[in-house]
Amino acid sequence: MAVEFDSVIADGVIYPAFTDDDGVLWIDDEDDFEVVVDHAVVDGVIYEAEVDEYGRLLIYLDDDD
Repeated sequence: MAVEFDSVIADGVIYPAFTDDDGVLWIDDEDDFEVVVDHAVVDGVIYEAEVDEYGRLLIYLDDDD
């Protein structure tokens, strides 16, 4: 399932981000740096998330249905 997200959160800092056509996560920032993503923002809601060894963002959506 594809999820459109607004940004990612790493150590409490929110970064604008996107994925490319291959699903690889890119942080939209001018500086080079390394972060460990622990959350993602989807439609204003914060969900736990992580980046796998291939650079893909995994978002853990609550499934209450």
